Order: sequence, then structure tokens, then C-alpha cells
Amino acid sequence: MANNDFIKGACGHCGGHLEFPGHAAGQTVPCPHCGQPTSLVPSRAGGGTGGARRRWPVALGALGVVTVVVAGVCWYSQRASRDGSTGVIELPPASSQSPVAAAAPPAAAPKSLAVATTNDFAILPFDLEKTPGSSLVYVTGVVQNASARQRFGVKVTFGLDDTNDQPLGTATDYQSVMEAHSEWHFRAMVMESKAASARFAGIAEDK
Repeated sequence: MANNDFIKGACGHCGGHLEFPGHAAGQTVPCPHCGQPTSLVPSRAGGGTGGARRRWPVALGALGVVTVVVAGVCWYSQRASRDGSTGVIELPPASSQSPVAAAAPPAAAPKSLAVATTNDFAILPFDLEKTPGSSLVYVTGVVQNASARQRFGVKVTFGLDDTNDQPLGTATDYQSVMEAHSEWHFRAMVMESKAASARFAGIAEDK
């Protein structure tokens, strides 16, 4: 070590900074900070220009560690800003009523096709029907027995009108027995040749 190299050290009592020539290393002198006698001992980093050269690798290594730490902190901060302060991706709260669990609105009750209902009988839409190859005309349709009992001597009656909606007479048909919840496909003969339309007039049964 050259005698003109200056070495850095520290007081053994107060820790104050000391800088002294290399040739003085090992001597005991009063500390300029606290006045206590202290040995001139080089610090671990070394001293003088040679010490500076030795400290460069250490400083570069420390700088590299600091750079890695800073980069890691920046990366974590950016990720946290995207994912939330905790770094955990949170799912949106579940809807109080999921599509699967949501109750479907009740289906509308089917509209009745009946033209008329009376005394647990339902008369479905009817029409005038001409028999092919004949001049005979019938009022045809369906009567439903909506009750849970047999019906006896059931008679259905229709009024007949001409093209001017003037009444011409009636057409009837008869069913001796109708079972519970059954259907009767009636054919009421039309005797009026000028009949253009029919209307429900009534239904009765034997008591």
C-alpha cells in the first residue's frame, strides 16, 4: 500500500468518520470527534484510490440489486392497478336472480274455443256443411260434456238465417247418452234451402 494513499475508517468509540494516510494504519490517536483514543483501522471497504477501485464492483452489485427491487415494485404496482389494490381479480357480484333460478312467468291460460257453455256443456265452433253429391246441408260441430257424469237425451238446437240475417227456422240433433268428459260430433240437418248461416240456440238434456 503506498504511503500517500488515504484510508477511511471509523472511531471505535463514537463511530465518527476518520480518514488517514496509509502509513498511519494501526496507530492509536485521539478521535477528532469525541477525543477518545482510537486505533486507526481501515474500514472493510478499503481506502485510498486502491480502495475506491475495490469498492466499484460492490457498488455496481448493490446498484443492480436496487434496480431489480425497483423494477419488481413497479411491475407489482402496475399489476395491482389493473387487478385491484389487493392484486386479486374479483368476480362481479352474482345477480340476486340468476337466469336459471328465475321463475318463468306463468303461462297464460289458453282461451276457450267454445262458442257457448251452458250447464257443463261446451259448444265448439260449428258451420254449415253441404254433403258432396247431394243437396243435403247440415250444421256440423262438436259438443263437449265437461261434467264427471253421464248425460242422457242431449238435444242441441241452432237457429237458421238467410243472406239478410232473417230467421228461417231451426236445425236440431239428438244424442241419447254422453259419457263423462266426452265429445259428441253432431250433424243437425238443415231443411231450409235458403239457409245461409246458423247460430247456437240452446242445448238441453232429459232429467
